[in-house]
Amino acid sequence: MDLSAFSQVQLLAAASGGGVVLGAFLAYLTGRRNPAEMPTEDPRNHRIRELEADLRTSSRQHEEVAQALEAKSAEFNTAIDTLQQLRAELAETGEKLAQAQEDLQGSVAKTRELRQELQDRATETVREQLRAEEAATELEVARAGSEAVLSEINRLQEERKHLSETVAALGNDFIPEDELFGES
Repeated sequence: MDLSAFSQVQLLAAASGGGVVLGAFLAYLTGRRNPAEMPTEDPRNHRIRELEADLRTSSRQHEEVAQALEAKSAEFNTAIDTLQQLRAELAETGEKLAQAQEDLQGSVAKTRELRQELQDRATETVREQLRAEEAATELEVARAGSEAVLSEINRLQEERKHLSETVAALGNDFIPEDELFGES
């Protein structure tokens, strides 16, 4: 029978109960004898038996306390092992957390860089778009100016042609062409 399944109080109660029953049985046996038949006993023997009984009780209590101490010691060692494992896991989790924070900071920095680059590109795109619009406007202005110059040149050429024709028609009527422009 395994006594470790019982608590100290239960074992002590069982030992006390057993002692009471044993004492009652011994009292019963000794009480049945005739006092006249019993030899007179030295009171020191009685004291010796009491001390031996106390010694056995103390030894039993000592064993129970020793077993309880061993059980508590085993529990304590288990608790220490568990605590060390938890501390190791906590340290590992702390390292993982530090690594995750470092990665997060790196990601945030990279995101900032990418945002800045995207902002710079957007700004450059807007500038290029404005330059392209300005160039298109200048081209339209230049084209309009070129068309105006061409139309003016065409108009002047037509006017010259018309004036030349008029001068030629008038010159034929009044002055010969050699006299008008000189001899060539």
